[in-house]
Amino acid sequence: MPYLVASIITIVTAMTILLTRYEADDSTIKAELENMRVMFSMIDGFVNTYVDSGGNLTIINIFELGNDGILLSNMEVFPDTVDEDSTYLEKLKTTTILPNSNVVWQIIPNNADASSYKILVDMRASGGLMSKAVFSENFSGREFCEKSLFGTAELTLNQFDGTDDFKDSGGTTKDGIFVCTVFK
Repeated sequence: MPYLVASIITIVTAMTILLTRYEADDSTIKAELENMRVMFSMIDGFVNTYVDSGGNLTIINIFELGNDGILLSNMEVFPDTVDEDSTYLEKLKTTTILPNSNVVWQIIPNNADASSYKILVDMRASGGLMSKAVFSENFSGREFCEKSLFGTAELTLNQFDGTDDFKDSGGTTKDGIFVCTVFK
């Protein structure tokens, strides 16, 4: 009998150690999602500043925001070969990464509604967000795009081709790319 009790205690102890030791660490994803909330707010703030200073939502893009001095001084515009002589399409395809982040942001006019703009959010370079890609994409779309900015999240749109606004080329809700349409 003592052998049986000792065996049960050993098994219970081993199971307790196993189950508690490999518990998922949610602190990384929580921190990354908090950064996403701040970044969505910053991007919308840049757009608000642009509109308040006389900017037009029908031509808005990252290049225009940077050129007008609205972006933070430590934010770069990619590709860095785009300048005033570049074509409108080249300017539309510019992106930026906010400081201390790996998330790529692209702002594009909404051809369907001149009182709104679209944000293409690319989280693929963020290991923390991509560790739970389905959750990150859905949560960011719902909480930050739809609830905070009163926008519309389109989770399967994953590519801007420059001619027909956005296209769905097989995007999924776990590929780390989505589009947020924000109405002003």
